[in-house]
Amino acid sequence: MKFILKTFLLLFIAFAFQGCIVGTAVSFPIKITGKVLNVVTPDVVGDTVSFTGEVVDAAIPF
Repeated sequence: MKFILKTFLLLFIAFAFQGCIVGTAVSFPIKITGKVLNVVTPDVVGDTVSFTGEVVDAAIPF
């Protein structure tokens, strides 16, 4: 029982300080694509895609 309580407490603390897990999961591929495009194309293109990932992360409230 103590193990379950400790596990639940650790998961709760991790999620409480991490913030929005869904927005982070959705925006992750977009941010990675932006970083790859920064290497291959001019910085403006990659920065625009990365910024789109940031907007998606901020827009999803859960």
